[in-house]
Amino acid sequence: MSGRLGLGEGLACRAERRYLAQMLFGRGMTARGWAIRLAICVVADLLDFTLGRALFALPWEEGPSTVLLTLMWGPVGLFNLAEILDFTEQFDAFVPMATLIGLFVGYQKGFLQGLWGAKPPAQDPPAPPKLPPA
Repeated sequence: MSGRLGLGEGLACRAERRYLAQMLFGRGMTARGWAIRLAICVVADLLDFTLGRALFALPWEEGPSTVLLTLMWGPVGLFNLAEILDFTEQFDAFVPMATLIGLFVGYQKGFLQGLWGAKPPAQDPPAPPKLPPA
């Protein structure tokens, strides 16, 4: 076996990569795409909290993480730059910024409605019946 993919297998891999890129970085967002993006944010915050504080004294990872968050969430990802202001890296211990950004976008898009027993907002009440003229 030469290790090269056939034409059909290569197209399938490209289609899968395109689907994954559309789901992660595409304009439209589904609940599944939001959940995957939020999981990436949680992992990034955990790594930033543990490895970022233990190994590095400078906020080196804030720039690339801001680029990633901006690609995933749009301009709201730029709020991650607030972590650059804290050179002690203590801000990350109490505020997981990437996860908060993901939760904010999920709330904005309506993906958090129905979780934890919360009910979606009520619809407009029906119009009262018209009374006949007296």
